[in-house]
This record gives sequence, C-alpha cells and structure tokens, in this order.
Amino acid sequence: MKHTIKTFFTLALVLALFGMTACKGPSDNNSDSTDEGVRPWTAELTLSSDKLGIKVTVTTDDGTPVTVEGCTETELKSGTETDLNANGTTVKLTGKITALSCSNNKLTGLNVRGGLTALRSLSCDKNELASLDVQGCTVLYNLSCDSNKLPSLNVQGCTALKELRCEENQLAELNVQGCTALRWLGCYGNKLDTLNVEGFTALSMLTCAKNQLTSLNIQGCTVLGYLDCYGNKLDAAALTKILNDLPVHEGGLCTLYTEQTDVTEDNSKDFTSATAPADLKAAFTKAKTEKRWTMKKYNASGNSVEI
Repeated sequence: MKHTIKTFFTLALVLALFGMTACKGPSDNNSDSTDEGVRPWTAELTLSSDKLGIKVTVTTDDGTPVTVEGCTETELKSGTETDLNANGTTVKLTGKITALSCSNNKLTGLNVRGGLTALRSLSCDKNELASLDVQGCTVLYNLSCDSNKLPSLNVQGCTALKELRCEENQLAELNVQGCTALRWLGCYGNKLDTLNVEGFTALSMLTCAKNQLTSLNIQGCTVLGYLDCYGNKLDAAALTKILNDLPVHEGGLCTLYTEQTDVTEDNSKDFTSATAPADLKAAFTKAKTEKRWTMKKYNASGNSVEI
C-alpha cells in the first residue's frame, strides 16, 4: 500500500488529536493491531498452545512472498503450501494476499478485519475458531469456515460474497445483510432459529437443515433451485410461506423433513392427507405442479424419496 508523505502526516495528525496510535504500514514489523482490526495487509492467526506447527497457503495478487511474524520462518511463497513453526500462539501474515487457506490447524481465532482488503478467497475449515472477523473484506467472494466453534458470524458489508459455507458450527446468529450477490449459502448443522435471505436474487442453493429454524424468509429469491430445510422447527404456517415464496424452477429440489430417528425433526410433515392444513396442502400442490419443484423427504433408512 502506497502512502504519500502528505497522507502520512495527515493521518498521524488526525490520530494524535484523538489520542490514538497510528497504524504503521506493512513494512513495519513492530506495528501493533488496533482495537477494530489489524494493520493493513495483515492477517492475524491465533493458535492453540498444543499445536504450534501449522500448514498455510497464501496467494498474492502479484506473486510476491508474504512476510511472516511469530514463526521460525519469516516468509511464505505465493501459491505454495508451507509448514510454519510458531514461537507462540500469535502469527501475523503481511502481504497483498488475495487467497488464504489455513484449514485443519486447530486455530482458535482469525482476524482479517480491515487488513486484507484484497482478499477474495478464505478457507479456514476444521479449526477451533470461536471468532472470525471478516468485516471490511469488500472483495471477498468465497468464504468457507465449516466445522469450527463459531457462535455467530457477521459478513455484513461483504458485498462481493458469492459462496458462504459455515456448516457445523454453533451459530445462533448469522448476519448476511446486504450480501445479495450470494449464490450458495450453506449453514447446515447450527443453532439458528431464524434466517432471512429476502431479495437475494442470485441465490440458487440454500442448505439450512438441522438448525432450530422457526422461520425462513426466501421471498424474492428468484433463481433458487435447491432448498434443504429438514430437521428444523418449521410449523404449517412457516412451511406454507416457504412454499408460496418458492420461484418457478424446472427441476427445483426441496427436502422438507426426515423420518430418521437419529435426527431431531420438528417440521410439519403432513402435506397431502385429508387432515393436512388447507393452505399448506394448496401451497405444496402448487409448488409441485405449477412451479415444477420436486418435494422430498428422508425416510427412516436415510434414503431421499419423493413426497
């Protein structure tokens, strides 16, 4: 990142007026993290004390290496998986990183907020992340953070995000407000009680099974073609709204519930009998006949069968 002399002194003056310490550029290895995020072009990884050896792959926009702090190694080559041996539980990576892969490392924290402004792809699956801050990553288009311990995830402002996979965490809150470019959202196996993707006109695939959903808003998802919502708490009224909001989609596929005994299922299951709620029955029939969706369930053996 280039700073002119004028910009530097202007920034320093403004920060001084507020009694703060100015963030130094990426070439200054003594620069400290701020309360709001990390210094420019920097990702901060928090390691488990019992796993100080990690594997990381980074890609930079111009192929230049990345500076490493907190490890025996001091540099990462672009595009090459590298073993890092940390001296403590904090590792900092500084460079014009466009892709970062740090999966399966038992990381407990990852902070790129305000730091990796060029980051387009982030894979941090199979760690022990209790926090993940990606706010300010405005060009991020792919985020995969499955199989962690995240209680919440806020990707608000990540307006370029197209694929988000946050399955099998502990999410009670997922904020995707403004992420209307999303094409694929996978939040299976969490603790969400509500999910709102209204107006996500690019969303084609949504997997939100095995949560605690009592409401799901897919209104205006005009290209949605795959919906997995079994294993929730969607009553007849909630499912009626979902079915009414489905777009016309030849070949659309929706899995509504499961009969497997090892899965907690509190969704309504009766869509076709004489005692089924009339509104739900009508919405179900219309979704199949006029909107061209195939409605499925998992039977007791775990096989996907048409309803």
